[in-house]
Amino acid sequence: MPDQPDLNPGDEVKPGTDQSGEHVCPRCSGTGRQAEAPCPDCGGSGKIIALVGDA
Repeated sequence: MPDQPDLNPGDEVKPGTDQSGEHVCPRCSGTGRQAEAPCPDCGGSGKIIALVGDA
């Protein structure tokens, strides 16, 4: 079975998907934190993977 990239709940698509890229997490505004814990949407990275192109 091929390795699957880790997805966070805020990711729109898998990393490496065509026409995708990193975007600032809208839930934590890129801080990676919510209250005193890692942001649940980005997993603490402050970034999500989003679709950025249309073709």
